[in-house]
Amino acid sequence: MIAWRRTITQISEHLLAAHSARRADAPTSANYTILDRESAMRQPITGWHDDLTVARQDAAYRALIEQMRGGQPRQDLRVAAEAIGRTALSNPLVLEVGCGSGYYGEIIPHLLGRPLRYVGLDYSPAMIRLAHERYPDRPFVTGDATSLPFANSSVDIVLNGVSLMHTLPYETAIAEGSRVARAWCIFHTVPLVRRRPTVTLRKDAYGEATCEVIFNEGEFRHLLSTAGLRVRHVLESIPYDLSAVLGERTVTKSYVCEVGG
Repeated sequence: MIAWRRTITQISEHLLAAHSARRADAPTSANYTILDRESAMRQPITGWHDDLTVARQDAAYRALIEQMRGGQPRQDLRVAAEAIGRTALSNPLVLEVGCGSGYYGEIIPHLLGRPLRYVGLDYSPAMIRLAHERYPDRPFVTGDATSLPFANSSVDIVLNGVSLMHTLPYETAIAEGSRVARAWCIFHTVPLVRRRPTVTLRKDAYGEATCEVIFNEGEFRHLLSTAGLRVRHVLESIPYDLSAVLGERTVTKSYVCEVGG
């Protein structure tokens, strides 16, 4: 019986390794198609829960962190740190919504050259497990951006770290950020179009299916205002052009918003 179990384990490990190898060359983003948002909300696509997707994203950010330590941070990493710096808060308590494996808790203090108090939240248990492994001295919580497990005005800054684009009930996520933030909400690297309405896409991220929202810029600003947020700074983030999919050039920007300002 023991030998049989050992054989089953070896077969399982072999299959997992083979699956991982097949995805070794999977691009960060590929195979875009336009979705109906309501239908997508009824049948959620949960690629971010996949252990291999989580591992591939983490590996990509490990490489970016090494570049940063070598003095060459990628543009979106610099913008995240600059956005926090624009708040002019000293040692703020920052809640990152959609923290992944917690890398911004390392990146932002490094680029700012000063500490901050950091809490990470992600809806993917696999992400949070890896975050605990990577940064065992920092607090991480499994939770939903649309129902944050924090009291009103309980943190200085809510940083939505590139996760709003993957949150289909985005109006609720914006309102929740405004509720929990005492002073500032930052929506980092938001993909935008100017002419066409906000659109929902399906894509493969690191080899697994996920959803993505491209916001009409005017509609997005209206959502911020409706949630009681006042845009104080807008920073150009990493290039991300989906004109081949949408017939219109897309860009990404990070919005630094004052709560009730």
